[in-house]
Amino acid sequence: MATSTSKLGLDARDLKSARNAARGGEYNLLLGAGASKGARNARGALPDAKGLVPVLGGEYRNAPISNSISLHRAYQRAVKVSSRDEVWRFLKSVFSGAEHAPWFQRLAVMPWNRVWTLNIDDAFENSFETAKHRTRRRLRTVNFDDPFSETGGLEVVHLHGHVIGSTPKSLIFSLSEYQQLAAEKRVWKQVLDGSLSTKPFVVIGASILGDPDVEAALLGSSPCATAPSIIVDPGIPDDNAWELEENGYRIIRMTGEDFLNAWEEDLGLTESMLTELEDAQMLSIPQFSRLQTNRSAPFPRAHDYLGGDAPVWKDVLEGNVAELEWMKEVRKGFTQWLEDETAGSRLHIIYGRRLSGASSGLLLSARDFIRSHADVFIFDGSSRFDVDLVIKSCLDGRPTVLLIDSGADFANDVDELLNEVSQNNNVRIYVTVTEDPRNHLRMEGRLTGSYSRAVTRIPKSLGHKDSQQIVRHLEKFGRLGALEGFDHQHRVKNLKGRDIFSALVDVEYATGFRKRIQAEIKDLDAPWKKNLILLLALSAQEAHQVGILEASIAVGRKTSEISEALKGDGHLSALVEQTGDILLARQRGNAVDALIDDISDRVAFKQVFAMVQNLSPLATRASLRERNRGARLVGYLMTVNHLQANFPKIELESEFFAKLHPVFGEWNGRFWEQRAIYAKRQRRWEKADSFAGRAVTLYDDVYTRTTHGTILVNRAEDLAKSGDPKWWEFYRRGREQFETAIHRDRLNRVTAFAYLNATLALTEAMNEILADGAVLPTSAENLHEVMGDWEREYAVLRLSLSGEENLESARRAEALSQRWASLKIKPEDSD
Repeated sequence: MATSTSKLGLDARDLKSARNAARGGEYNLLLGAGASKGARNARGALPDAKGLVPVLGGEYRNAPISNSISLHRAYQRAVKVSSRDEVWRFLKSVFSGAEHAPWFQRLAVMPWNRVWTLNIDDAFENSFETAKHRTRRRLRTVNFDDPFSETGGLEVVHLHGHVIGSTPKSLIFSLSEYQQLAAEKRVWKQVLDGSLSTKPFVVIGASILGDPDVEAALLGSSPCATAPSIIVDPGIPDDNAWELEENGYRIIRMTGEDFLNAWEEDLGLTESMLTELEDAQMLSIPQFSRLQTNRSAPFPRAHDYLGGDAPVWKDVLEGNVAELEWMKEVRKGFTQWLEDETAGSRLHIIYGRRLSGASSGLLLSARDFIRSHADVFIFDGSSRFDVDLVIKSCLDGRPTVLLIDSGADFANDVDELLNEVSQNNNVRIYVTVTEDPRNHLRMEGRLTGSYSRAVTRIPKSLGHKDSQQIVRHLEKFGRLGALEGFDHQHRVKNLKGRDIFSALVDVEYATGFRKRIQAEIKDLDAPWKKNLILLLALSAQEAHQVGILEASIAVGRKTSEISEALKGDGHLSALVEQTGDILLARQRGNAVDALIDDISDRVAFKQVFAMVQNLSPLATRASLRERNRGARLVGYLMTVNHLQANFPKIELESEFFAKLHPVFGEWNGRFWEQRAIYAKRQRRWEKADSFAGRAVTLYDDVYTRTTHGTILVNRAEDLAKSGDPKWWEFYRRGREQFETAIHRDRLNRVTAFAYLNATLALTEAMNEILADGAVLPTSAENLHEVMGDWEREYAVLRLSLSGEENLESARRAEALSQRWASLKIKPEDSD
């Protein structure tokens, strides 16, 4: 293999991959005790493990702490004669206020993906603070037992606890604490284990084979990232180096300072270069990655886009994606915006049903945007993004395009961004978002600004021109499959009127597609592999991303085991594709039915329940607020619509919600919302009312109020159909919930549409009673009030939609108007 003049001693291939990963913010940093060597505070140099023993002995003279005993033992004895909190306060005086050498300050502001440290001191945090003028990123300190959440900032995870702040934190010093930590499977430890096999790491100052939990983590899984994982240790014994190298790590025998000097020079990470990268790559916002036509990640293993795999950027660069008519419309709209220098920032929504080619079109559009000299960044959906940092990265005036696939969950961030830049002439941002039209309210209901908006709708089925284009594309690549023996016109006719995914699948596999899936599933040799397919296929039904970390936690297998199985098991790799740290079901949601047929719906449901339990540590208040990928996955798996669609025979209250009550019942309002919705569908009205009220108590916002109001008005409709005059009481209660929600956010169209739909259904029920010749169970005054309420709220909604006739919301409002106009009922028709 070719060598290079790398100061790090890396060969040309490793140097290139390390450079790309480091400059892209992909590397994790793991700091051991040796990394704090040289740090000082008001007491002097920070003690190492051996030096801390006499310090504890001097403070806790009632305990038999001699200089010859281990730190574990010394700490345990100090706690016995005092308390954990008191020992923490003493250690705070020993380790807080730490200042490190200038090289460590430079290390702190490198573009790390995440920092892990075995040290309890604040040397890294203080170094970052000193050098923060070199980065726009925000730092967040995390203790090993903190609830999980990702913010997009630089997280510094203290694996053994820390002494930052005034509130005592859990520390890991004694042997019993090490054992307890290993047994409890803390979520941040699981994240570390998963990251070690999927992300490149730099390890500085850790003895590795002398620390029990670090040794288990590093030797328990081999690095699988493209870029090398590096252990920096100038004095590592040869036998230890051999063992770590055998496990896939690169050993660099340098001091931390010498390593950093070489790292900066070899990888182009000097201070001036970092400043350029901040703007060019949005390094401070790790949720966004820049797309460039001269660079792409290699194809995933066995990737076959034309065979049905999800698109990757390299597919576009290799010409694998055919340009359809709607994609031309997207390109034309962007070109018009770009050429009009007076046009402000814009939102372009692309509505397309699942498997309509929206993701392919988004990537193909990106190529055209780049050719027009725009900077294009794609969003990974891992968490909410920092609006202020995005704006700061775009102040040079160059047109910037942000691509967000399935973006409804982040619509309020998009809205905030475009509102902020609408008055700034130095920023031109074009946000392109794809979404399923069924989620249009979640998307449009959060858009409040006056910035310009464009909408493109992907046809549900292929027209003649698009069918011709796809046939020509398949002919070019020799991938006509089952259509090979037919003439061009017959090929076009075969595709026309179908959705693009099923059409291409039939071309590739003909009528044997389902049987092939069934055969591959049946040949899987371990239950966890079938559980993995189940998770990915269910998630694909609504385009929810699943990272290998989430999959690992869900199915109870290490990330390295999953990656190795994908390389070695042909049956599994025929069903699952790994793209970076994302796992995808190759056949999207089509494997669900085949898998349920194989293991039965009850067994499959039990596995879904178990996976929700396993994933629950990722669904915390903070992670839900940040809309982290794992939290959103848990929320989706608990959604009644999803559960009933796939497991219609399962009684969800007793088999799912009641059993999950100990996990989510004390704090999660969304859990109670879904429980209430299921009770409503079962016409268990008292429970539905109670559960929805509980959701409001736990998390009082416009959405829980909207759910409660909808259930109450639905109950009013049910009572009206049975002739019970108590319907009026429940309508009034429901209206109060809606009024509270609307008062809090007048622009929230989700609430407005929910009220109009529920009240219209109630009025339509009255209409049916009248049509049957029966007497309405209401007074003219009450009916007049309901109808007046509806017309007043509808008028407000239509007014808010002025100038937005191209949005799905306007179409939906018009459909409501037509239903209302068809009513025969009048207030005077009642008693």
